[in-house]
Amino acid sequence: MSDNNKNVENGDKDEIQHKILQITEEQFFEPIKDEYVRSLSKMGMADFDDGYNPGPTNPDGSVNFTCHCVGHLVASPCGHEFRTAATCQRAHKEDDFEAGACADEFMSFMKCVMKTECFKCKEILFG
Repeated sequence: MSDNNKNVENGDKDEIQHKILQITEEQFFEPIKDEYVRSLSKMGMADFDDGYNPGPTNPDGSVNFTCHCVGHLVASPCGHEFRTAATCQRAHKEDDFEAGACADEFMSFMKCVMKTECFKCKEILFG
């Protein structure tokens, strides 16, 4: 394994950089020597998947704010507004929306999105 890097630790704890390791294609395709790693390489994907993926809804029906599908919304500048709107939506039935349930919460979320422009794509921002 070659060690062609310029970003290495230089003693100062505040100045630690990532270390880049490079291997050749030949080294990449060499047989795995470590027993533990070899045992992992022989496992199927089903062996790694514990089967627990509730998606955007937790088993109790509440919103799963840690789901990757909504996590970025929760962490956005409009996260509070998103959580409020999503929690309101989860608390109502579909028929309630026709009567205007959660309209204020969703409008608050959308106003935040428009004000902060937190969902503009990089091409538009940095074009």
